[in-house]
Amino acid sequence: MAWVSLAMPRRRLLAAARAEFADRGYAAATVIRIAERAGGSVQTLYNDWGNKRNLLQAVMESAVTGDDEVPMVAGQPPPVMTATLDPADAIDPRRLLAHLSHQYRMLAERAAVGWQAYRDGAAIAPEIAADWQRISEMRREAFGVMFAGLPARSLRAGLTQAQAVDTAWVIASPETHHQLVRQLGYDDDQLEDRVHATLSAALLRGD
Repeated sequence: MAWVSLAMPRRRLLAAARAEFADRGYAAATVIRIAERAGGSVQTLYNDWGNKRNLLQAVMESAVTGDDEVPMVAGQPPPVMTATLDPADAIDPRRLLAHLSHQYRMLAERAAVGWQAYRDGAAIAPEIAADWQRISEMRREAFGVMFAGLPARSLRAGLTQAQAVDTAWVIASPETHHQLVRQLGYDDDQLEDRVHATLSAALLRGD
C-alpha cells in the first residue's frame, strides 16, 4: 500500500478515516468526507490509497500495532504486545495471562472503531468479510506464538496447547468486547478483569 503524499500526511488521514468510520460506520462512510476531514483533496486520497477498503485496513493496522507507521505481520503478535513482556512472564502461565488480558484491553481501546467497522462492512461487502476473516486468523496465530512457551503441565487436565490457543482466541476477541462493552456497558477495567478471570479458569490447573 502506498504512503500518502506530503499534501495529506498519513497520521492526519488515518485520524480522519477513524473518525468517519466511528461516526457513520463502514457502509455510510465516504472517501469524500474523509478527505475533507483530513484537509486534503479527494484525488490525492484516491491516488495514494485507492479506495475505502484500503483506508479501513490501515486504520485497523495502526490500532493493532499501536503505531500509524507499523504494519501488521502475519503469524506474529504486534511488537507493542511483546515489548513489555518480561521473559520470565512468558513462561509463567498466570503472569502471561495477566499480561495478555491487559494488552487485550489496550488493544480493544485502540481497535474498537475498526472492529465495529469491519463487523458492519462484512455484512454487506464480501471483500471486507474476507479481510475480517484474515485478521481473525492472524489473531489466532499470534496467540499461538504467545502460548508457545507455556509448559503443558500448567494447563487444565486434558487441554492441549492448540485447544488453549483456540480458547484464548475466542475469549479475548472482538466479539467479547462488543458484547461486554457495547451491549452490557462494561468499562475497560471490568473488561480486563472479566477476560483475565475467564482465561485463567478456562485454561489453567487449579492451585
